[in-house]
Amino acid sequence: MKTEFNLPHRIEVIKSKKLIGFSVTTSFQDNKTPVVWKKFMMRRREIPNRISNQLFSLQVYPENFTPDQSFRKFALAEVSDFDNISNDFETFELESGKYLVFIYKGKADNGPELFRYLFQNFIPENQFEVDHRPHFEIFGDDYNPNDDCAEEEIWIPIK
Repeated sequence: MKTEFNLPHRIEVIKSKKLIGFSVTTSFQDNKTPVVWKKFMMRRREIPNRISNQLFSLQVYPENFTPDQSFRKFALAEVSDFDNISNDFETFELESGKYLVFIYKGKADNGPELFRYLFQNFIPENQFEVDHRPHFEIFGDDYNPNDDCAEEEIWIPIK
């Protein structure tokens, strides 16, 4: 049975962004996402120059990625500049580019099923071509991954 998701979407070109946080090498089988987010959430108040309360969950996948490979997972906040940053924080410059953006409401537990639907059904059926750039999700400081009403934006790079 194929799951259908009601996902409003848009195409957006974003400007480059300066982001600060932490990262971990992980995989879908050995998901270390909670580890990097716990560290980030405990220290997010130390980040100077934040320009919003939005948080970025960002993935850098290897070229020709397959779901059994490792990738880099980041927990980040957007800043105006990289001045006065504690040494152990990582900086990340997200380049400008074209993205397919979805609004998703629901628990984070539905992620694997949701992303399977997007990459196996929605994207090919609508003839979008995924670009080799970071993928990310944006949500607010008060985001609760266990809440049925949690809302996030899913940003998938396209050509």
